[in-house]
Amino acid sequence: MPPSETKVEVQRTARGFESAVNEHDTARQRDHFSAEFAERDNDLGPLLAQTTRGKLIGTVATRTLFQLHLDDGDTNVVELLWRDHEGPWKIHDCRVFTLLPGI
Repeated sequence: MPPSETKVEVQRTARGFESAVNEHDTARQRDHFSAEFAERDNDLGPLLAQTTRGKLIGTVATRTLFQLHLDDGDTNVVELLWRDHEGPWKIHDCRVFTLLPGI
């Protein structure tokens, strides 16, 4: 069965976010945040500031998983919830997962 149109749109948008993360382009990264999320974000922004590289590792409907490799050698996985904001898909929420040491 082919992927849904929504999943494809979210994944395409997430690839743009991935590119912004890897180019360390803070303005482009923040452009992917919804206004509501940007106001209450205390986790993703600081993590992105420490990220040396990021990788999109999965997409399910309107959720994506990113692996963030930090400048201190740690790795975090973030789950991003994307919402359609009258056209562009924006990050609406985020969960952060810390990997067990040695993984």
